[in-house]
Amino acid sequence: MNTPEIWFKSQRVLRTIVQALIILVPVVNGVGVAVVGYLREQTDVIIPASVFLVLNAVVAVTALLMGLAARIMAVPGVNDVLTTVGLGSVPKSRVDDGVALPDPKVSTRAEYQAALDDRDDSAQ
Repeated sequence: MNTPEIWFKSQRVLRTIVQALIILVPVVNGVGVAVVGYLREQTDVIIPASVFLVLNAVVAVTALLMGLAARIMAVPGVNDVLTTVGLGSVPKSRVDDGVALPDPKVSTRAEYQAALDDRDDSAQ
């Protein structure tokens, strides 16, 4: 299969990490606070504050692993396999006989850059 190169791979990785942190930090800490509150009411168990430090370290490592997975998915061969099952950077419906059909708006990164340059020139 010949899917187009994924643009801005590093940006995709960073976005994945930020998305994971935005979701996981409040959820994990909220559940942690609820568990600590429950244990405080029901038992004599005291949870040290360092547990939250460890929980947040686990969240950070998880976010980094998700970013690594996003980067691996941007590798051309992996993206080709993902496209065949409908999870690639190009919708499965836009692939014809193993070749990705061009985007009707922008088909290459060079055209995209040229469009940006034209827009910048006209703004001056």
